This record gives sequence, C-alpha cells and structure tokens, in this order.
Amino acid sequence: MIRFAQPWLVALAVPLALFVLLRLRRLPASLAGARRRFVQACLTLTALLGLAAVGGLELGRAIDRMAVVFVVDRSRSAVARDDASTDAVTGVRAGLAALAPDDVAGVVVFGSEAATERTPSRSRDLGAINVSVPRDGTDIEAGLRRALSDLPDGYTGRLVLLSDGNVTQGDALAAAQAAAARGVSVEVVPVERVPGLDIAVSSVRAPNQVQGDEPVEVRIVTRATQASRARVIIDRDGAPLAQADIELPAGEDVFVFRDRAPGAGLHHYEVSLVPEHAGDDVATLNNTGGAFTRVVGPARALVVAGEPTDATALTEALRASGLDTVAVGSASTPTTLSELGAYDVVFLSDVNARALSEAQMQALAAYVRDFGGGLVMLGAHDAFGLGGYAHTEVEEVLPATFDLRQRRDRMSLAMVIAIDNSGSMGVEVSAGRTKLDLANEAAARSALLLSVNDRVGVMHVDTEVHWTQPMVRVDDPEHIAAAVRRASPGGGGIYVDVTLEASYAALRDEQTQLRHLLLFSDGSDSEEMSRAESLVRTAATRAGGEITTSVVSMGNGPDTPALERLSTLGGGRFYIVEDLTELPRIFTQETIEASRSALRREPTPVSLGERGPPTEGVDFGDVPALLGYAIVNARPEASVLLVAGESDPLLATFQRGLGRSAVFTSDSGARYAAPWLAWSGYQPLMGQLARDVARPRQDPHARVQLSFTGTEGRVVVEALDQEGRYRNHLSLRAHVAGPHGQTEELALTQTGPGRYEAAFKPGAPGAYLATTSADERLLGTSGAVLTAADELRGVGTDNALLAQIAALTGGRVHARLVDAVHARPAPHVAYDPVWEWALRLALLSMLMSVAGRRLVLPRLRRAPRARQPSADPESPASTAALLLAQRRSARQADGEAVPPAGGEADAWERELAVLASAPARARPEGAAEAPTTEAPTAAPSPPPEPPTATATTAPVGASLAERLLAKKNRDGGTP
Repeated sequence: MIRFAQPWLVALAVPLALFVLLRLRRLPASLAGARRRFVQACLTLTALLGLAAVGGLELGRAIDRMAVVFVVDRSRSAVARDDASTDAVTGVRAGLAALAPDDVAGVVVFGSEAATERTPSRSRDLGAINVSVPRDGTDIEAGLRRALSDLPDGYTGRLVLLSDGNVTQGDALAAAQAAAARGVSVEVVPVERVPGLDIAVSSVRAPNQVQGDEPVEVRIVTRATQASRARVIIDRDGAPLAQADIELPAGEDVFVFRDRAPGAGLHHYEVSLVPEHAGDDVATLNNTGGAFTRVVGPARALVVAGEPTDATALTEALRASGLDTVAVGSASTPTTLSELGAYDVVFLSDVNARALSEAQMQALAAYVRDFGGGLVMLGAHDAFGLGGYAHTEVEEVLPATFDLRQRRDRMSLAMVIAIDNSGSMGVEVSAGRTKLDLANEAAARSALLLSVNDRVGVMHVDTEVHWTQPMVRVDDPEHIAAAVRRASPGGGGIYVDVTLEASYAALRDEQTQLRHLLLFSDGSDSEEMSRAESLVRTAATRAGGEITTSVVSMGNGPDTPALERLSTLGGGRFYIVEDLTELPRIFTQETIEASRSALRREPTPVSLGERGPPTEGVDFGDVPALLGYAIVNARPEASVLLVAGESDPLLATFQRGLGRSAVFTSDSGARYAAPWLAWSGYQPLMGQLARDVARPRQDPHARVQLSFTGTEGRVVVEALDQEGRYRNHLSLRAHVAGPHGQTEELALTQTGPGRYEAAFKPGAPGAYLATTSADERLLGTSGAVLTAADELRGVGTDNALLAQIAALTGGRVHARLVDAVHARPAPHVAYDPVWEWALRLALLSMLMSVAGRRLVLPRLRRAPRARQPSADPESPASTAALLLAQRRSARQADGEAVPPAGGEADAWERELAVLASAPARARPEGAAEAPTTEAPTAAPSPPPEPPTATATTAPVGASLAERLLAKKNRDGGTP
C-alpha cells in the first residue's frame, strides 16, 4: 500500500517527467544496441522515482497496537465532592489491566494547565498521581493537546477523557478536531457531579479608594443552588469585623455592608459563608471572597513588641506625632503582604527572630523591597545579630549588617558544635529537608559568622564521636560550611558523656580568649548522662579551661530538664526548639552571643552624624547617654544619623528597592533607653523617623487596578499629569504578591493613551497585591482576591459538551472507564515516508544513465583469425623500395628526367632496385616476433659467396646494396 503525501505536486511534476521520457527518442544514433536500451531504462526509472519523491511517497503497513493516554481532570470542580481523585486512579488502574500486552499507556492530568504524569509505556503499574497542576480552572483543550503530543508513532492512538466538562478556559472542541485530524478517537468517561446544595460567594466589591472620613461600602454577591440559610462572616485585615445570619434565595443575591472609618491604609475585607447545617454544602471551596480598598488619611504605623510594656513609650511618641498607631505583641505579627499592606511603616521592637516564621520574614522583606513599605528595627538583646537576624531576608533590607568578624575589639573564640546524629535525625520535616539537614545548615551558618581569629570544630555524635570538621582556624568558612552540610545520619541515640569529654578535650588546649560548646541533642533520646554534670562543672572552672556550654533541646522530652541543667552549670544559654526551621537562627544567635562582642553594656554618649529628615529640628544639645546598645555595621550606602560612642551607628536609614528602612540600636524600654524616654527630643525624633521611612503617598494622578478574569490576572495603570493629560511612553513595572508570599515582577506595556497593562497567571486562590512603580518611584498599590467561585460555578456535569467531544473524534461516552479500553479499533494502516529513499535512487539512476552514455567500455577480445602473410615493414626490401621511391620523387621535384623502371639509372638507384626486388620475409598479422632460440632444423644450403666479401660480412668499400644484402644474410634471410 502506497500513497502520496502531496499528490498535487505529482500532478505538477508530470509534464517534467514527460519531457524526460520524450528525450529518450532523441538519444544519439551512435548509442545503439544494449547500451541504448540500458540508458533508456535508467532515464525512465529516474523520471518515475523523481515523481515519487516530489509527491512524498509513503508506504503503508497494518497496525494492531494501541497507545492510550488517560486524560484526568484534577480541577477543583472535578474533586470538590467525595474522593474523586482516588476514584480516578482506581479507574485508570482497571483500564491499564484491560490493555493488550503490546499496547502502551500514559497519563496526563490537567486543571487550568496540563502536565504529564507518565509517558506511554508497557508498564501496568500506577501509584498515586504525583504531578501537580493548578486546580483553580478547567482547560480540557490543554489536557487533550498535551495527550496528543505524548502519543508515540507506530500505534493506533486513543485518548480517554475523565472530566466533569465544566470548562473555564480553552477551546475543548478545537482540541477534539485536532485529534480527529490525526485519526485519534477521544473516549469520554464523565465524572458525575450530583447536584445538591451549593452556596458560594460569587464576588465581593469595594471602592478602590475612599477618603478617611468616608464609610467603605462592601457589596457581597452570593449564589445558591436552592434556598437556604447561612451565616455571613466579615473580617478586615485578618480580624473579625461583623457576622450575621441571612436567608439565601436560589440563584444570586446581593448584600451590602458599610464599614465606618476603618482608618487610613490599604484594607482587605474577607467574606465567608457558613451553611446552617454542617455538611449540607457540597462544595465549600467557593464559600469565601474578598476585596481591597484604600482609605486616604494620615500615615499608619504598626508597632510589634517582644515585650508589650517595652513599646509603650514608642507607641505614645508615634501617636503624639499624628500617626495612626497600632501596637501588638510578636504573636500577632502580620503573616501576609495583604495584612502588612494596611500599614505604611512597621516597627520591630526587641522581637527575636524565633518569634517570626520564614513566611513572615519573607513578607517583611518584600513589604519593603517590592511594595514600598517602611521598616524600623530597634532593640538590643532580641534584635539584630543577638536576636538571630544574621543571614536572614530581614537583614538584607536593613541599613546595617550583623557580621562583626572584622571588628578589632572582637574577642577571639574557639567553638565546638556537637550535633545529635542519631537515626531519628533522618526524618523529613520541612520541604524535603530532614532534621539533620536543618541542623547542618544551622552549624554552617554559625561557621560563616566566625573570623580568622576564631577556631571551630563540628562533630556528629550517636554512640560514638565523628569529627566532621576537626578543630581548625576559620581561614575558609565556606569550605567548613560545605563539609558540615555533607554529613549524613548515623544510628542509635546520642551519648552525652562521650560528647562532652571529646568537646572539652579539644577546647581545653585552645589559646583563644573565649571557649564555648554548643550542644544540640534530642530531648527524648539523650543517653549516657551519668557523668555529664560533673564534666560541665569542671570545664567551667579556670582549671578546666573556663569553657561555657549552651544547649539546644530538640523538643520538650523527658531528657529536656537534664539538658537545661547542663546549660545552667556551664554558664551558657538554653533553647527548646519544636520547629526545627528555627535552628539556623538559634545557632547564629548563639554564635554571636558566645563572642561577647555584639552588645555594649555601659553608659555611652550619643553624637550627631549626618543630617537627615529624622533629626531635623531636634535639639541634641542635652541628649542623654544610653545605658547600652547593640553593635552593628552600617552599610556603605546607609546614612548614619546618630553615633554611639566613637563610631558605632545608633540610628541609620537607607533606601531598599521601593521602600525605606532604619535601625535604632538601643531599645525602647527601661533597660538601656530609660534616660531617653524622659528626653524632650525622643518624641519628635521617633515621629520624624516614622514619616521618613513610611510608604510614600500614592501618585494622585495615577490609577492602579488589579483584577481577575477567569484564571488570568491583569494589572492596569492609567497615568495622567497634573494638567489631566495622558502620560505616554513611561517605563512601568509591577510587583505582584500572592497569598503564600510568592512574588512576580511584571513589565507593563502601553495599550492606549496613558494606559498600561500586564497580564499574569495567578496561583492559588487568595488575596493578591500589586504595586506599580516608574523609575524606582512608587505610583500606587491595588489588591484583589482570586476565588474558586468560577471553577465551581458549574452545577452537575456538562454531558452535552463531553458527548460533542466524543462525536467529533469518532469516540463514545462510557459509564465505566474500563469500557473505554475494551473496545479495540479495527487494524489500520500506518504510513511511513520513503520519499527520501526514492530521491536517492532517482539520483543514482540518473548517474547510471550518464555513465552509460559517456563511459567507453572495452570489448571482449575474439580468438585470432588466419590471415595472409604481409610484408614485414622492417625488411630490407621494403626499406629499399621506399628509398627508391623517395629518390625518384626528389629528382622529379628538381626537374630531372626520371628514366622508366628498368631503364637507365645511376648505380645507386640500380642497387636499390635490385634490393627492392628481393623477396621479403612474411609473418602472420598479429603474430609475435620469433624467439631468439629456435628449434634445430636441417642445415641449409650454403649461399654463394660474393666475389669480394665473405658470406656474412660485406667487404670494405662495398656498395649500399651489398651492405644491405650482408645484413640480410646475417639476420637469417632467405634469398
């Protein structure tokens, strides 16, 4: 079976082929016989093969093997009720078992995007579906096209679609037509959604911006499949605001809530619906919604205090300066950017890093860098390096660093870090990281904080001590950190006694000013501690080396009290850690604390540094001394406005991205700043500092809008100048933050006069913030909430669409997935392109035709045929006749009379005539010369001797004829 991929090209090439064939009749007449027939055959073959190559010749072969790809809907609408995910996996396994041995199968999953779970293979094993796709949308087109691309060649393709058909994006019918064009059927297995009570928040709308004295009107659009009762709960900025029981009619309804004077800032309203009877609502993922609004008014400040009483004076100073100030404890620190967006500046007053999660750290950093917020850190014991902020994202946005390795007044330190390496440390706890991974990372960060004057050793201990890094001078901290990160778990519990003995033995001989042990042990599995207290007590004495000991207990287990006792005896600090992600901050805090160089505890005078807005108009003539402060290093680009002692920064500010930040390295309580709290300049200094770093006012001539349509987010900016004219050709950028802290930077494109837009793909439902800027200058911020309402809007299963997809491709709708596999298609013909081979053969045939015309082939030599002997052209008689003829021609040319043959002639001519008349030896034509040695024969008669010479030699003075005759006799001639 053959076919042409481009038959119309064959039609175009026919005239050319006819022209080639007509040329066959015009071959040269000299080309005859077999050679002519050979050339004609080659040219004919060239023409036919050329037609086949131009038309795309394909050869067919019968195929009876299937390649099946199961296309599984993983959107929220398909798994909103019951365990549809488990049902889908069970169905696919049954389908795999029903395939023939030579069939192959693959799995594609889709939501708003598609991904391949496994490519087609003969394996019949399928575990859980592991690949992750965005689930807040249904794009059947993406799933079908991904499956089509996975189908291998050489098989009959079939797609099995498992979906509820509730499409929110894409063109499913276009993908079905593409499958039909390839001869691939789509067998459909509907995911049934039994209609029931479904209440949902369709949308929440609030004004983009209001003035400070205006109420905020929040419009709530609800939807219900049947009349019911529910409770509506409204939160503002994460705090409860109002709730009420309402009647929900079938269909959509609108409720209006007015929030009076919420205060200045960007506020996030979140609305939730709770059904009257738990379990009645068949889909709860669409029961929430939200909106943002900005209230124009005085700057708003948030004070987060480690100890609330220590922040009282700071809070009063900010309020006295006209800032709308909210004070909370560290447990109430905002966790998302949308919550931080309600404030223009955030103060962290002696808040230890352990009180903040990684997500909160990331949110604070993005709040400053990407969204223009202000951040001020102040404190001493629980701030900066002593607070565990070294090497964190918060440190990156502050105007000071907490790496004190280069300070000349820093004391040298020898430190051993002992890490529990028992088998339980191999348990995974966070984002694929084990307990030991986090402990190793913590130890590595500690090494990075040590200087070349320090020495460090790291051991991993189970029942034995394993020195991962023996005591070494910290010349290459990166190398040490890399070695520590490579350590792997051991077995058994940690033996504390042998750990202490090995650690103290290594530290006792060190010549540094300070010697310290940091022990990390399991609070539930610390063994062999009978001699631990005596070992610690001895090490702390002068005779024992004055070694201090700090302990970190993993969990609050039965061994935790004994571990805490060791830290007390060793003059160190004790930590209990439940969340092991805190370990890096604990270890860095402990390393800085052990060096005794991060805090100055003595009255210190304060002097004015650079001039800046925070210190303008403040009288520093009577500024009191501080009782203590934390030591930090100011960044080169920071402005140091106040100096403690000779050169230590006390107050510093700088710009980081779109926002500003500041550090004040003393506290706001009675421990170190008591004299300052009574100073007249304290209140204006703090008020002006807050205004200097606070988020700048939005551009009143720029309107920023964030919105969602389906599963696409869009940022729109409309920019005008002060005269109301469009501002064109601006270079605008936007930072978009999602509900889980992820951020994305977008470049906006001008789409109209003064209008700029950028689209993005959102992730999970939740609150999103977008901040736009032009040339590092803040334009404005907008927020919007992505809900699951659109994805879950469909009621039941869209069987009509699913049936249409199946009909377009020649497939069917099946109640069971296994039925979609059982029905095997008839064997079909698969065609493989062979036009390249046809082209190669055509070229070869053409070359052979050229060879047939141009190359001269040697004929086969026939057997020799008898011929009459001919005169030897080299015989003397022939030579004499030739000379005689030449002689007579020369005489005629000179005008002499030439006598006739036999007449008078001169002697020379007579001699030539005699010689020419002698008979010549003859030999057959083509015969080889006679051999030199001949067979013996009868002796010939002796020739008559000439009168004047011997028989073989001419006499001296003989004539030419005589000499020739003599030569003839010598050669054996016959007279």
